[in-house]
Amino acid sequence: MRIQDDFHETYAVVLDGYHSFCIWLDNKSKKWCASKNAAIDPDAIDEIINRISLPVS
Repeated sequence: MRIQDDFHETYAVVLDGYHSFCIWLDNKSKKWCASKNAAIDPDAIDEIINRISLPVS
C-alpha cells in the first residue's frame, strides 16, 4: 500500500503472520530501505521491492 510521503516513495507492507513494516526509496542514495523492525528474510524484502519497482502496464 502506497503511503503519502512528501519526501520518499513509501509503502506499507503487511504480510500474513508478520508485523507490518515500511519500505521507502531514499532520494539521496536511490536505494530502497526497510524499517529496522522488519522481521522478515532480506530476500523476501528484495522480492517485495522488485515487485513494487516493476512498471505498471
